[in-house]
Amino acid sequence: MIAPCTGALWIGLTMAVTGEPSPAKPTPAAATAPSAHSIVAVRQPPPGDTVLEAADSRIRSELAAMGLEGQFVDCPPTETDPGACPDAAATATIALARRDDGVVEIGVRTILPDGLELSRHVGVLARDGGDDPAVLAVRAVELLRDLLLTGQRPAPRGPARDEEEPKLPPPPPVPPRWRLSIGVALLGSPAGDQPGVSPAIGPAIAGGGVIGPSLSIIATLAGPFDTSLGPTNGRSAALVQALATLELHFRLKIDPLEPFVAVLTGVNYLKATIPRTSTVDPSNSSAWVPLFGVGIGIAPRLGTRFYLCLEAAAFVTQPDMLVYIDGEVTGSTGAPSILLTSSLGLMLP
Repeated sequence: MIAPCTGALWIGLTMAVTGEPSPAKPTPAAATAPSAHSIVAVRQPPPGDTVLEAADSRIRSELAAMGLEGQFVDCPPTETDPGACPDAAATATIALARRDDGVVEIGVRTILPDGLELSRHVGVLARDGGDDPAVLAVRAVELLRDLLLTGQRPAPRGPARDEEEPKLPPPPPVPPRWRLSIGVALLGSPAGDQPGVSPAIGPAIAGGGVIGPSLSIIATLAGPFDTSLGPTNGRSAALVQALATLELHFRLKIDPLEPFVAVLTGVNYLKATIPRTSTVDPSNSSAWVPLFGVGIGIAPRLGTRFYLCLEAAAFVTQPDMLVYIDGEVTGSTGAPSILLTSSLGLMLP
């Protein structure tokens, strides 16, 4: 009696220490099933279209490389959207369809967590890979990736600062309109049928303004120019000249040189003085005669405000002026006369 009781007691103690075995817990189905956000519904193409069938198979491979699962769904195209598959339960859909004109259309759609739906539809011509299943598969997956990235972009934080006025670029500087210059001039008359007048130096001052993109008008005062004529019969004449001209400059756009041509008009003042001798009284004569001429020059710029001006002009007077000493011509001017000017100028706005 003692042995059976002792064995039963020992077995009971052993079971109390180790405990009874418990059945294993089954794995929930939700833990093994893929997430709905990782499933992409791929619409099955119409039967008989081998290009789209091969493209769909490649699409699943491309999706797997992205960590997504592609599942074939069969839903007929709608009249409003033949490329989409609105009945698919997945949050992303890829559909390939062939339009009536033979062009393959790729339709992708995704639904964001907030319920916003994004979609794109792109037609692929045959010359762009519409007959190549590999090209179609890559294009379709790339379109879906673009939609997913668009949905992940954060919205801008804070309100737009509409109160800030747009900053406009500063206005361009005002081009100079006025020109002032001062310099020296050389006036002479070459000899022709009559004796000429040797060159003489005098001051010159000018001022004017711009009246067009390549046109300016300049007024110039030059002189006096003192010249000695003769001697004839023991007497010499003193000739004084002064010029007042109005010039129209046609400037060429070759910065910074600014070459130009000019037409000019104005008046030429002349005064001849013949001193007295022991037998002949002194005599004086003066005249104002109009002049007309042309010129050519160059005005290189020195920075933004200063410039040099070099000009050569030839003019005639009407009539040309002859200087007589005791009835003999000793000089003639204005048939023609040459005026050379060199000056330093200032440009003002």
